[in-house]
Amino acid sequence: MKKLTKILLVNWLYFSKEIIEINDVNFLTGKNGAGKSTVIDALQIVLLGETSSRNFNQAANEKSQRTLDGYLRADMDDSNPYSRRGKDFTSFIACEFLDDVEGANFVTGVAFDCRSDGTNVEHFFTYNGTIPESGFVENGFALEYPVFRKQVKAQYGSTAEFYDTQKQYRINMLAKWNVHSEQITRMMKKAVSFRPIVDIQKFITENICDIPEKPDIEAMQENIRAYKRHEQLAQRQEEKLAALQEIGKLFRDMQTALDRWQQQSFLVQWAKKETLEAKNQKFQAEQQEHEAQIASIGAELEHIASTVHEKEQRKNILIAACAQSDVSREEERLRTSQSSLRTEQRRLMEQLQKDALEIKRESTVMLNLCKKIQDWQPSDALTAIVEATNAVQTAYSRFSDCSYEIFAKSSAIFGAAQDATSSLMAAIRDGAYALKVLLDEQAAAYDQKSAVLANLRKNIKDYPKGLLSLKGYLETTVTAQTKSPVHIEILADVLEISKTEEHWRRAVEGYLNTQKFYLLVAPEYYSDTLRIFNQVKHTYGSGSFGIVDIGKLREREHIEPLENSLAKKVETENGLARSYIDYLLGRVVCCSHVDELRRFKTSITVDGMLYQGYVARPIRKELMDDAFIGHRAVALRISRIEAEIKGIEDTLRIWNPVYQTLDQFGTHDVLFTARFVQNTVAQRQTDYLRGMEITKELEQIDEQMSHLDLFWLEEQRKIIKQLETEVAQLNSKTVQLSNQQAVLQQKVHDIVWETLPEINQELAEIEERIADNFTHGFIQKVGLPRYQQEFNRLKNAAAISTNFGNRLEQTVRERDAAQQKLFQRRREYAINFRPCSFRIESMLNDEYDAERTLLEESELPQYRAKIKAAKESAMEQFQNDFLARLKSSIDQVQDQVKSLNKALDQAQFGTDRYKFRVDRNPDYADYYDMIMAPELMEGEAGLFAMPFQQKYGQLIEDLFSRIATSDDSQLNNRKQSELQENIARFTDFRTYLKFDLETTDQNGSKQLLSQTLNTKSGGETQTPFYIAVLASFAQIYQVNNLSGLANNTVRLVVFDEAFNKMDSERIVESVRLLRKMGLQAIICTPPDKLPDIMPLADRTLLVCKDKYKMHILPYGKRIEKI
Repeated sequence: MKKLTKILLVNWLYFSKEIIEINDVNFLTGKNGAGKSTVIDALQIVLLGETSSRNFNQAANEKSQRTLDGYLRADMDDSNPYSRRGKDFTSFIACEFLDDVEGANFVTGVAFDCRSDGTNVEHFFTYNGTIPESGFVENGFALEYPVFRKQVKAQYGSTAEFYDTQKQYRINMLAKWNVHSEQITRMMKKAVSFRPIVDIQKFITENICDIPEKPDIEAMQENIRAYKRHEQLAQRQEEKLAALQEIGKLFRDMQTALDRWQQQSFLVQWAKKETLEAKNQKFQAEQQEHEAQIASIGAELEHIASTVHEKEQRKNILIAACAQSDVSREEERLRTSQSSLRTEQRRLMEQLQKDALEIKRESTVMLNLCKKIQDWQPSDALTAIVEATNAVQTAYSRFSDCSYEIFAKSSAIFGAAQDATSSLMAAIRDGAYALKVLLDEQAAAYDQKSAVLANLRKNIKDYPKGLLSLKGYLETTVTAQTKSPVHIEILADVLEISKTEEHWRRAVEGYLNTQKFYLLVAPEYYSDTLRIFNQVKHTYGSGSFGIVDIGKLREREHIEPLENSLAKKVETENGLARSYIDYLLGRVVCCSHVDELRRFKTSITVDGMLYQGYVARPIRKELMDDAFIGHRAVALRISRIEAEIKGIEDTLRIWNPVYQTLDQFGTHDVLFTARFVQNTVAQRQTDYLRGMEITKELEQIDEQMSHLDLFWLEEQRKIIKQLETEVAQLNSKTVQLSNQQAVLQQKVHDIVWETLPEINQELAEIEERIADNFTHGFIQKVGLPRYQQEFNRLKNAAAISTNFGNRLEQTVRERDAAQQKLFQRRREYAINFRPCSFRIESMLNDEYDAERTLLEESELPQYRAKIKAAKESAMEQFQNDFLARLKSSIDQVQDQVKSLNKALDQAQFGTDRYKFRVDRNPDYADYYDMIMAPELMEGEAGLFAMPFQQKYGQLIEDLFSRIATSDDSQLNNRKQSELQENIARFTDFRTYLKFDLETTDQNGSKQLLSQTLNTKSGGETQTPFYIAVLASFAQIYQVNNLSGLANNTVRLVVFDEAFNKMDSERIVESVRLLRKMGLQAIICTPPDKLPDIMPLADRTLLVCKDKYKMHILPYGKRIEKI
């Protein structure tokens, strides 16, 4: 066994030099802050080979503020007079061990070479020997590091080693301890900083069990990948073969579609050829027929022309005879006069009717306007207009339903309409102007009052123009001249009407009138203010503004107001305003009735009747309603202004449409002007009379016409009419026959020059296409026999062309679809199975057929043989390198747990006993059963035995898919991470086991710690922690290994703040278990555990601190102050 015998601390916080003697069970105690954790932190640096501040004072605080620099330079407290900050020095921490088997000592430690600039360099070291009594201190100072190194090298020779890295130090230190697992460093950290057990499974697997090496599965993975790769390749070839087979089928489908299309195409074209030949013959016959009809029509036209000539000659002779007659000449004269008169009469009537319609329209417009005006709201501005409308209505009523006969009436009615119209238009223009003035005034008032209302809503009163500017100017100027802040108030702003006297407001407002706008200034500034006011008195608006001289007022006037005066209705917190209001209103007596007024010198009623100077007069209503006094005046003014704005809006709403109508009609061009009456009306009256004269003249012509003898003339005219009719009929027939002849000639022309050439050209083209597209052999052996068959069935070529022509489009689509489907599969094949040089759009399939034959007969059988060989190799390695190793690890751990439990059988904690449990993990039960299956290692077949394969074959395949892939390079980051997690999980034997700690009480009742962990008290949870930790240390230190060489190890365990929640009985049992396990311990606790631990300890050490000095004394010695 290798025991820690001494600990050396030099220049470590407040320890200048301390050599601590250590025994088997050591109890380190002292008050809080005395330095217990300081010793433990130093010890950890040497035992762990780490200088990280994260390890400091972990038992007390997981986020300790202690630092290595603070320990070295002793400046954790700013007031420490012994701080080593700014100095060059060396700090030492060292542990001396005794190997009682070899009878030899060795030392492990660290030297910190600290410089005045705040830097420090750590140097871990080991050597075979002891810590000298000097503790590497000479003449009161620690040896400088180079001196120390030289001395150690000189004294201990080759056994003295200094390390460049912490890792090198840890490796050599553990070798000296005869401990070959860095698990010890984790356990030491856990022991020092007690953490409640949260996950018992994790705690036991990490700290109790030695972790055997994981199975090396690289070779197995490679074989799995190999056979998976062959499988993929074989699958690839299978896919390739399937694709080629599909291509072969599609090629045959395309050939079938091509044959069908070729036959149908031939049938359609041959049927068209025969149809065209039949059409050619038909049109040649039509041409001959049309030419015969043209000749017949030509002969008939010649006969009609001769007849017409004869009748025209006879008609002309008769017309000449009539023209020589006197009766005929007189009739012609009278008819000419009659026509001229009727034309003139028609022109006059059109003008008369046009102007009469204009008069009627004007009458409608004027009468409608008059009615509209008379419906308007009465107004002084409209009086003249309304009166004018009466005259207009009277004058225009005569024209409401007039015709052209209106011009037969007297000119006076037209003059009356002219006068009435003129008067109305003048009245409309005057009224429109008056309304425009009113509306402009109202609009301006609306804008002004809206602005006032907006300010009132911001609590800004609409004082007379210039008042606020004057107030601001006076304040600024007086303040600047007097160098003191001067405030000037408007009287109305600092007054308020009492709420109970609000009904007197109108009287107060009216009586004060413009006096409420006076300005108030403190008496001491009045003279300065008055002087400045005098300078600008004409600049700021109204002359009614004033400044109240309160000083003089108070000097000269008795201003005590009467109890029933108007002043009592007014409230104010401003002393200046109070004085002035009492002066103004203090003698104005408030009367409830007008009869009381004469009883007082100055008096007033609530409704504003004022008695003053022996005169009674009412205060103007607008003055009383003009509210400015106090805050409530704003609301009153808002209400008043809103009402005024409402009135303006009503005015604008009513009179704007009236103005628009008048303004619009004011520019109307009236009909009845002087010019219209004097010129147009007079002319129409003359035209009316001329019309009447024409009527009489026409009557005279009719009378003359009735006396002419027209019998012979009428008979001649009848004959002429008959001849004209007959000639017209013959001419009509000539046109008809000529049209028929032209149509026939055009038809012949079309047949000769268009139809027959087109048919012949189309026939030549189709014969050429047949020759180009179909071989002679196809035509003779396939095409014509099939055509004859269809002709017998359908009876004519047109039916064949129509029937198969309708089908041909679908057949072409099927052909193209079959072809495109084939080409698409070939493209997909070329993409999926690169490289591929086969022709995609070839109309032959020989390349693809040859490739398919090669695959079927050669390549696929070879791949299947390789798959079988690779899989057998992978399965063999899976059995030997994976399952066998996992089974071995599980067996090893189970043996370790049995050994630990054997040691725990000797220990009892109170009435409880503890035992580690290791069972099959139910989450991985199938895997566990497969790994531990006895038949796996029995017989020659092993993994390949049929029963084993039937039971676990699918599980093996599932495991293969989790821990190996065919090609790692094909995995994305997520899949790669998942693969690595699976390998880590399934190659770790702990995955298949479930660990726990079993407690058995005095009644034999058993409980698992994992089930009761959250329900136990602090002491109850600490007990299993210490059992687990001690068992872990015993396992790591191989305490139960019977080999003398193997168990000659360090047995040190360090507990900081130990047993803090355990009762005395459990503490005693824990220490006894520690001894039974042959462990050496340093137990650090506060003094409250002294009665429990000291009797069990081989050595009790008391940590003492006196200001900035620390010492450790064996318990019982007198503590001397240093």
